[in-house]
Amino acid sequence: MKKALNHLAVVVLFWNDSEKTIKCLKSLFKQKKQKFNIVLVDNNSDQIYSKKILDWLKNKKIDYGKVTKNSILKKNNKKKLFYIKNRINFGCGLGHNPGYIFCLKNNYDYIARIDNDMIVPNDVLFQLVQRLKKNKFIAAISPKVMFADNPKIIWFGGTKIGNNLKLQRECSNHICKKQDSKKFRGLIKTDAVVGCASVMRTEFLKIAGLSDPDFFYGEEDIELSYRLKKNGGRLYVDLNQKIYHSVSYTVNNNWAKTIYYNYKYRLVLIKKIGSVADKIFGYSIFILKLFIMFFLSFRKKYSSRII
Repeated sequence: MKKALNHLAVVVLFWNDSEKTIKCLKSLFKQKKQKFNIVLVDNNSDQIYSKKILDWLKNKKIDYGKVTKNSILKKNNKKKLFYIKNRINFGCGLGHNPGYIFCLKNNYDYIARIDNDMIVPNDVLFQLVQRLKKNKFIAAISPKVMFADNPKIIWFGGTKIGNNLKLQRECSNHICKKQDSKKFRGLIKTDAVVGCASVMRTEFLKIAGLSDPDFFYGEEDIELSYRLKKNGGRLYVDLNQKIYHSVSYTVNNNWAKTIYYNYKYRLVLIKKIGSVADKIFGYSIFILKLFIMFFLSFRKKYSSRII
């Protein structure tokens, strides 16, 4: 069965967004050299969005199949896309898991996660898979991620956890948010791959386990990366490969929700992977920030944002 299937499956999760999802799918179908299947996971979107995407697939004559709970592909299955409908919005962590389970059951060698707000240049998947083929110890790899609305600026170029857990800060290395240049090239080690654009080796995912359902939005990629490394895998970023991201599209319309998620899931991350020192400093700094926000709330300039 394994030889009858493509080696790569690309899991794309979407929720209430047909426009960007279709743009992402268009870029995926333009990929060169690399054969793959797309596993499109609908995180219980409103019917209007799901229908637009499925109608687009039909109009483009893209053969797709709806996945049931225990779907195992037949040897002669030639469908390009498989559609999974989650019964509720499970968020980022748990939302991807039905797609991962489908891929594991059907013996794919590599599983990519490409978020629906990504635009993928036409040879990126091939180049990333080639990196994995050349080094069997690589558990997962990400490309360099650029801002879609400012494509010369790096959004993600690797993660450095270091003291960021203690200081309750975003985990990123020194090149993130900088202008791209020739010095940011090559294959570099990272403490975590970025969830929105990564390719994992299936054998490592089987050992590490699926995405942690305790992370609804944010930091789930760092926690999963931690388990991939803990089980002997190496993590890399290929800075020669670029992908373009419409950053945090899902929550940008509500900055308060973004702030809430950032604080909440950084605390959950400390609980999951933090050392004793990380917990002591991380929780203390969070409490200190709460006190500061309490006093700032009496100033009109800050009160509405804090609330």
